[in-house]
Amino acid sequence: MGDEVLRRDVHPAEVACPDGNVIRDCRAFATTHRLIVWGEQDRKPEAVLDVELSEPGSVPASLISLVGALECVTPNGTYWVNRGRGCGCGSVLKALGAPVGWTSAA
Repeated sequence: MGDEVLRRDVHPAEVACPDGNVIRDCRAFATTHRLIVWGEQDRKPEAVLDVELSEPGSVPASLISLVGALECVTPNGTYWVNRGRGCGCGSVLKALGAPVGWTSAA
């Protein structure tokens, strides 16, 4: 996949899926190549979505809190990542490590 790096880390998050479903109380990682969403099941992290982006690098990188929605276009349709309610305190997802780093390993 070559030099996949993290572009956004949103927690708590809500993800609106192309089929109309909404994934709530989750943590969303957008990388240069994928959208990865984790949920919580029985106090354990569980991967609920891992989709390739149609255009690598299409998600803008930012370390600040998400304001508005983040558009993630995939071959399956467009996913919209929004900031969820609350602070995510008490969630096992708060301690979850990112799937890739913010910078490429050189």
